[in-house]
Amino acid sequence: MDQRAMDQADEGKGLPVIRTFQTRLRQFATTLLKENLTPGGAAAAVFLGVFIGIVPIYGFQTLVAVGLALFFKLNKPLTVAGTFINNPLLQPAIVVSSVEIGYFLRDGSFRPFHLSTLAGPHMKEELLGWVMGSVVLGIIVGGAGAAITAVVVQVKAPSDPAFSSPTLSNAGLRERVRFVNRLFAQCPHRDRGFVRWKLRLDRIFGLLAAEDLGSGTAVDLGCGYGMALCFAAFTDRRRRLLGYDLDAHRIAVARQALSGLNTDFRVADVRGFELPPAGLILILDVLQYLPAHEQLDLLKRCCSALLVEGKLIFRVHDCERGVWSAITMAFDRLIFAWGRAGVRPLTLSAAEYRDALEKAGMQVEERRFRNRLPLAHILFITTKPMVEGAA
Repeated sequence: MDQRAMDQADEGKGLPVIRTFQTRLRQFATTLLKENLTPGGAAAAVFLGVFIGIVPIYGFQTLVAVGLALFFKLNKPLTVAGTFINNPLLQPAIVVSSVEIGYFLRDGSFRPFHLSTLAGPHMKEELLGWVMGSVVLGIIVGGAGAAITAVVVQVKAPSDPAFSSPTLSNAGLRERVRFVNRLFAQCPHRDRGFVRWKLRLDRIFGLLAAEDLGSGTAVDLGCGYGMALCFAAFTDRRRRLLGYDLDAHRIAVARQALSGLNTDFRVADVRGFELPPAGLILILDVLQYLPAHEQLDLLKRCCSALLVEGKLIFRVHDCERGVWSAITMAFDRLIFAWGRAGVRPLTLSAAEYRDALEKAGMQVEERRFRNRLPLAHILFITTKPMVEGAA
């Protein structure tokens, strides 16, 4: 055998080793990239990476990010990627913002920033303010990045079993979503866009699509644009739909969009009118605006207004899901403050709602789920039995 043949034989022997190494390398990289990619895990990784990238520990940021990702068992590539916020393009803005926030924390006001102050006689105080401001800025920017990451991961991935509920097939849900979007097609762009994003992000519509919404008059208290009523009318376009809300603009848009259906939308306080006999009553994101006794009184009135085998379906925040409940309540407080509601959101325990409903003679089902934002909710699906009290 000549030398050339021997070289080819040796090269052939080495090919399986190289291919095995490449396969294992790909497997390792895939495992690393997919590590802990739950919405919460991904959000935590991004928050940690962005926070470390903003805090001035230059030269050690990657090392610290990898170490903390290992300690907390977070996605390491995602954590390291978050530190890239500290790049030549954004670093000047990060430094200036951190120093200005530090000024505000120390003195209660902002003031012009000059690099010379970091080398002057008050250098120690200036550096301390920079560090203080960078911590606050890191929390704010990291929190925003974490929230966006959680939404993206939640949209791309199915909900975990601990928070999921049976839903209709994707095809069935898509048909209903297309039906709603067609109704709102001629509405102003801003309102049409809100409806589309609401349908994409809020899992309540998947649950409603999977539920038998019965027959007879459908009433939505706090109806907004009336999207839930569209789902109630999907299988029966002649069904009577009644919607009540305090937002006059949304009521006007709902009247325009659902003008081809049998509807009656009114600007009204849900506490101040007599409910008509109904086969379905919906209360979505309204109860938390009311004091405890008014919540329970409204539920009692709804139970009385239902026809036999009629359904009361309402959603409240889930107060028993730890960190998810804390995120949900914080988000709700932000919405209340933004809308200047003048009250703080109030959610009772699931046991209190269940007890009130059972005392009214209703059959009660609870379905816990987590939304795509991600927010933790409970959907109560209650039915009036043939014989009152036979819950």
